[in-house]
Parts: sequence; structure tokens; C-alpha cells
Amino acid sequence: MINEETEDLAIHILIVDDEAGSRETLEDILEEEGYRVTTAGDGKEAIDLIERQAFQIALVDIRLPGMDGVELLQRIGEKSPATAVIMITAYATVENTIGALNLGAYSY
Repeated sequence: MINEETEDLAIHILIVDDEAGSRETLEDILEEEGYRVTTAGDGKEAIDLIERQAFQIALVDIRLPGMDGVELLQRIGEKSPATAVIMITAYATVENTIGALNLGAYSY
């Protein structure tokens, strides 16, 4: 667990997934490992968060309502180029993987 003294030093991760169960599971695992975690259920919410605070890493689901993960990847690159984006999905394809990596995803 992170205490108040080390909170500012912890890596801050943004999880973006429309499935609440997936968000909560990832959040629990990452917080147990000492990361600061913020979650968003869609791309618009994620952009609002990125405009207000810094994240070192963003875990982004490829399939999101409204703005899909690839569009969100591009928007994060424009607004917060220092944020490493890792794409996550249950529906991986070679085309999606190559496209996301070509757009600057750190991993897929």
C-alpha cells in the first residue's frame, strides 16, 4: 500500500476500460503493487483526467464506447506525449496491433 509520504513518488497509472469489473480488478492488482491508479470508463472521461493530471502509464482498452481506444491513443499522444500507452483487449488482431504500435502505443 502507498502511504502519504510515498504517494507523490509512485507511478501514476490511468486505466481506461468500459467494463467495470476489468477496471476494478486491474486497479486492485496495481495498487497492491504500490502504483497510484485512476480509472475511467470511456475516452471522454480519460481525456478530461489527462487534461487535469499527469500519468506515466495509460492502460487503454481498444473497444470503448464513443471514442475507441485507437482514437484515444492518438489524443493521449497529442495531450500527454510523455504518457506510455499500453493497449489492452480481449479482441486482438494483427491489424489492430500493428496500427496501435504505429500510432505510438508502447505495447499491445
